[in-house]
Amino acid sequence: MVLQLLCLKNASTASVTFYAYVDNHPDVVKGPPYLLPLLNFLCFLLSAVNEGKLAVFTILCEKYNFSLSRDPLYKAYLDKIGQNFFGLPPPKNSGGLFSGLLNSLFSGLDESEDLPYSVSQDAPSTSGVSVQSPRILASSDLD
Repeated sequence: MVLQLLCLKNASTASVTFYAYVDNHPDVVKGPPYLLPLLNFLCFLLSAVNEGKLAVFTILCEKYNFSLSRDPLYKAYLDKIGQNFFGLPPPKNSGGLFSGLLNSLFSGLDESEDLPYSVSQDAPSTSGVSVQSPRILASSDLD
């Protein structure tokens, strides 16, 4: 959850979420340092993001690479975090299907025009805005 919040450029909520988790989880020994490497990574990552230290971010990703390789989405999240907070360019090669999907999801969140409303051209309205009505799918739509 912390990585996803950072991908959404919400560092303050990510930090609150992380510390609420480690402070209230019965199996997490108070730290830092924590017994689990990924908890230490997140703690250091939040610090690097808050201080804007690209060198720390880079070293963290290198040092914790073994733990981060457990989930292929971690790399995509960290690529997006690097872009959001440290001005890194997007990776040149797409990381496959999941990376492309993740990037398209997050890129859609940056656009302010993605609202559940549309300008209606069918029905007149004083504001020109209407909620789109659901459409019943025909069997031809499913082919």
